[in-house]
Amino acid sequence: MGIPKFFRYISERYPLTSQLIQENKIPEFDNLYIDFNGIIHNCSHPNDEDAHFRLSEEQIFTAIFAYVDHLFGKIKPKKLFFMAIDGVAPRAKMNQQRSRRFRTAKEAKEVREKALRKGEKLPEEKAFDSNCITPGTPFMARLSEQLRYFVNKKISEDANWRNVTVVLSGHDVPGEGEHKIMEYIRLSRAQPDYDPNVRHCFYGLDADLIMLGLTSHDPHFCLLREEVKFGPASRSKNNKGLESINFYLLHLTLMREYLDLEFHEIEPVLPFEYSLERVIDDFILLAVFVGNDFLPNLPDLHIHENGLEKLFDVYKKVLPSLDGYINDGGAINTKRLQVILDEMAIWEREVFEKEYADVNWYKGKQAKHMKELEMAKKRQKLVLSKSQRDIFEKVRVFVLEHRTSSSEAHQRKSRLTMPNNFSARDRAFINTLAEDLHLYVTWDEYDEEDDTQNVVTWRFPGELEQMVSENNSGKNSGNSSGNGSGTPVEEEDNDEAWEDEDDEESKAAVDRVLAKYEKAKVAEPDKEGDFDARYELSIQEKMDEWKRNYYKGKLEISYDDPQEMHDLVYRYVEGLQWVMYYYYRGVASWSWFYNYHYAPRISDLKGIDKMEFNFDLGKPFRPFQQLMGVLPAASKDLIPLAYQDLMYDDNSPILDFYPTEFEQDLNGKKQDWEAIVKIPFIEEARLLKAMASREHRLTEEEKRRNSFGPSLKFTYYPDEPKEYPSSLPGFFPDLHRCTCKMESFHLPTLEGLHLVEGLCDGVLLGAEALAGFPSLQTLPHTVTLGYHGVNVHGQESRNKSMIVHIKNIHEHRKVGDVADEMIGQRTFIGWPFLQEGLVTAISDSLFKYEKQSVIPGKPPKVVSTPHSPQGLGMWKAKAERIDYYYSKRCGVITGDIELLLHVRPLKGLKRLDTGAFVKDYEGQEHEVEQAVQMAVSEVVSEDPRFLEKEAPPLSEEFPTGTKVFFLGEHAYGVAAQVSETTKDTLSIILAFFPSEAAENEKFKSIVAHRVSNKYYPSFKVAEMLNLAPIAVAKITSSFMVITSDGQKNNVGLSLKFEAKALKVIDYSRKDGRHWEFSEKAIELIRDYKEKYPEIFFSLTRGGDAMVHADALFKENPDGKVREIKHWLQTKGVRNFEPVSLFCDQLKKETVKEIEQLADNLTAGKSRDAIKKAIVKSIPRQAVLKPSHAVYRLQNQHFALGDRITRVQETGGVPLSVKGVVVGMNAKSMDVVWDVPFMSGTTLGDRCSQYRGSTVEFTSCLNLSNPQYIVSTNPKAPVQQQQPKTPFRPRFGPHPVIQPGIGQQAASGFRPAPQGPVHIMANPNRGRGGQ
Repeated sequence: MGIPKFFRYISERYPLTSQLIQENKIPEFDNLYIDFNGIIHNCSHPNDEDAHFRLSEEQIFTAIFAYVDHLFGKIKPKKLFFMAIDGVAPRAKMNQQRSRRFRTAKEAKEVREKALRKGEKLPEEKAFDSNCITPGTPFMARLSEQLRYFVNKKISEDANWRNVTVVLSGHDVPGEGEHKIMEYIRLSRAQPDYDPNVRHCFYGLDADLIMLGLTSHDPHFCLLREEVKFGPASRSKNNKGLESINFYLLHLTLMREYLDLEFHEIEPVLPFEYSLERVIDDFILLAVFVGNDFLPNLPDLHIHENGLEKLFDVYKKVLPSLDGYINDGGAINTKRLQVILDEMAIWEREVFEKEYADVNWYKGKQAKHMKELEMAKKRQKLVLSKSQRDIFEKVRVFVLEHRTSSSEAHQRKSRLTMPNNFSARDRAFINTLAEDLHLYVTWDEYDEEDDTQNVVTWRFPGELEQMVSENNSGKNSGNSSGNGSGTPVEEEDNDEAWEDEDDEESKAAVDRVLAKYEKAKVAEPDKEGDFDARYELSIQEKMDEWKRNYYKGKLEISYDDPQEMHDLVYRYVEGLQWVMYYYYRGVASWSWFYNYHYAPRISDLKGIDKMEFNFDLGKPFRPFQQLMGVLPAASKDLIPLAYQDLMYDDNSPILDFYPTEFEQDLNGKKQDWEAIVKIPFIEEARLLKAMASREHRLTEEEKRRNSFGPSLKFTYYPDEPKEYPSSLPGFFPDLHRCTCKMESFHLPTLEGLHLVEGLCDGVLLGAEALAGFPSLQTLPHTVTLGYHGVNVHGQESRNKSMIVHIKNIHEHRKVGDVADEMIGQRTFIGWPFLQEGLVTAISDSLFKYEKQSVIPGKPPKVVSTPHSPQGLGMWKAKAERIDYYYSKRCGVITGDIELLLHVRPLKGLKRLDTGAFVKDYEGQEHEVEQAVQMAVSEVVSEDPRFLEKEAPPLSEEFPTGTKVFFLGEHAYGVAAQVSETTKDTLSIILAFFPSEAAENEKFKSIVAHRVSNKYYPSFKVAEMLNLAPIAVAKITSSFMVITSDGQKNNVGLSLKFEAKALKVIDYSRKDGRHWEFSEKAIELIRDYKEKYPEIFFSLTRGGDAMVHADALFKENPDGKVREIKHWLQTKGVRNFEPVSLFCDQLKKETVKEIEQLADNLTAGKSRDAIKKAIVKSIPRQAVLKPSHAVYRLQNQHFALGDRITRVQETGGVPLSVKGVVVGMNAKSMDVVWDVPFMSGTTLGDRCSQYRGSTVEFTSCLNLSNPQYIVSTNPKAPVQQQQPKTPFRPRFGPHPVIQPGIGQQAASGFRPAPQGPVHIMANPNRGRGGQ
């Protein structure tokens, strides 16, 4: 199933399901599951279109580790971390795996050949073959070894990993990764001690995860995936760092509620109890029809052509005529499914008529009959076709028999049935006749005598009343119509004609209707035969021919061969049942697969209610058998030598399994990767026979790779530290104190238990769901389904969306009452993703309302302040923005916004000097506005992470052996260990190098003595170089020259990137709206101008069109362009470092100097030089516990060159490692560390590999500028001095919007800090006026 399409469809139809997550708005999760193969692919071959791209295995492994660590750090699971790598898959999945790998090999060959044709010299080492990401390859065996090392290292070094059970199900454990995880969840749910409110987070890229998550029926379930971009943004090839990747959470809590809203409308007409859980099961079955990993989509049923919406419509129409749901916990009710398919067959015919049938002849013939009918209507005459006359006659007899019956019971039970094989015109006639006679009609009921067909049933209103009472809930049986609209006719209308059969007036009314139809003229068929019959026959003949071509051209079978057609249909429906068992119960058969490339036509899916399926479980392939079954000959090196020649030798008995050329059929799809790869299916018996004769040639190592193994469980076990050897000696270090215990992991067992279908007892739903799991039910609302143009992914949707209309509970209330009630109280904003905040004020379009103490000693009162003239417009704009965001992004209609809440969001907890934790709200500068109707006053479930806590006893907070950092004036920031605690004080042991204080100054000195650059604005630069400003603007950017071969050559200096907001360190920067260039940049431009003046002559020409080389140079223009490019390279232009405008960074040369100093200092140290000291009886605030850093270091300031130490025990950087700040960003800093570590980066090629990382300010302690020095005397009056002002580094352009002179700031808007007043100065000069 194409994940971008399915994910996009769901997130646009149900807009609130997808949440672009922010760090402090992620729910707390118990379990994190990773479908691992997506990470392996992302980290090993991120750019398949570049023939030159290469990564070493070491780089791949460390990239994988960094990604896993990033996901773990983002979600922070509390109980379980389950990583599952694809093992040997069922045969049903191998079809798709085989297709993908053949296509991958072909595309890689094409990329390589294209580069060679262009004369490009490719690297000598082979490109990474992504087909090696298959169970049983040497690469996967090495990766498993690396992952075992990685988990041991993380549990030993990272506190966040220690309280979690880690499970690794490797490539040697059979089963797809996501299904191994779901098997664990299914079996866990069956255990008597299972928590029904366990919070699941599942990372993966497959659309099937949405279905699998729903099959669990656990509502506290989220899917985590990277941001998906569509349109032009999707084509961007920028390689982003981990920190810049955006992630989505797809909330299944909300998706369940949306599905309820989608289908709940049919509850009143269901003849059985409505169950959301059963509707969800049916939804999962319906979604299979648009295609998945095991079966092709039904023809003409594509997501991008609203295939799912059509299925929904058919389901809503048909379900009320059935006697139950179609999916019973994975078991398909084929009798009910047949009715769904029959209705879909009608749609298929409509598609055929619309796209294929030639109906011009029909329209011409129809004109004559339509004219006759129109004339009759004008004369107020009724004209019937022959078939309609036949229908009327049957109904007339039925009505008259009913009239003459003496038994009231007989009258109540009277009904008339007809086979439902009517044309659309006749169906309309039946509805009209039923309305005229006040009869009740139900469509598509079962025929009790012949269950192969459906019937239309006519009833009298009395029987309907009995049916309703029997259902005991007012539910109707069937998709019913008394007036052609699918709803019963009004009851009083029924009574009018049938209330009293002895009433002469009632009889007369019925007789008048019967007489009207009896007298109606019957349209005579023309000489060529009955018009409708001929049309039906013609359409059927054309459809038959259409199908013949489909089956012959696509599947190479005969439509006229009943056996071939039966085999195809049976296999497809059998596949539906196999998939449902796989989703709900696990593998039903390892060997079953769908042995066709295409699905049957919908209208040919007949007789499925007679089908029975029996699956033989069998056993999975061995890893090498799967490799031989899915890999092409181009990837033969991934297979043991013993089997390789079977893929290419002319004498191989299975050579036909490995074609080098093959057809790819898009079959209605749009993307190449969706195409059907038409290669032969593997014949298991032939494959195994060919391989069996060579198995004895396998080496011992290959035999191990060809075997199965257990999953592994990792837990923290500090009692017996051991040594764990490096998985890459010389690259990764040995773990000398490994505190991780590794053992086999076994899934829970049933042993007399049963899988739980639907919800578990005790589960919390809706507004009662656990904190962080959103619900629409937290606000009163109604919904509609329609076209709204929601914009979830950067483009407006062209499909229908479920639109939520909020009911404003504060409507018609007085503003003063609302203000008095809410100001100073907490509220929850961001609906439905609720975040706590503190209401500081309320405003309407005219006033801002705040609580102020008017009379000393009295409670504060609400005081209103009018907006400034500018503030009036500002308030309106804010309200409109809120309304627009909810409407276009969220599909939520807020209604009129008349009141705004001014809210300071909850930032988190802060730790007091006493050790207590209290809530910490944002300051005024981060105040946000929210429409009052979108705020929630109270929640049922509180987030346990933000509950205030009293100070624990010292012995509990700092047990003996706890790692801490000393904050005393001497030895500030030194790592220490708690040795003893009393009621009020603790004692610690310090361990440090005495030379460290002096070393810190050396690092600062490197930065302080770097050559400083003076910058000049661009217009001044133009003046200094005697150039036009436009020339400076062009040459400092990209300037393209086209050579005779059509190649574009950039001969610009690339010092500024306006669109990307990038600058070049030491050469360019931006101040407000103007670019500035350094003396080094000016000197470079001057040299360029003197060397190649022709370039500069062309810069003053108007327009942005690219220049041709022969327009610049008269002699050898192409050679001149090559010469310029070489000159620019010698000047180092192509090695410039573009960085964000909104950061400040040290040059690569300076960073290298810092690294060199760190290496020299580290090499000169020995364990013997470590000094230890005991510090006794100090207060608790004199030490910093790693887990407290995020609370205590909120306002710490940093500068380039500062020496720091890592004080957070979680994340990729080891605890207490030292480093130097080499880059400052708005909310983080770049650090080059003294030693390399596993998840380290190059900071965009600015430092050595594995030495850099971007970290948050609260994760480190500034040693160069100590800001948290604490007195070690517990009785000292001032315990701690710390920065009070928040640290907000600002770089680059920051336009300031200020209110007009003499005006107050608009409500919610703060002016920038005002400098000294300049007399006779125009404050608006250069700002474009006001």
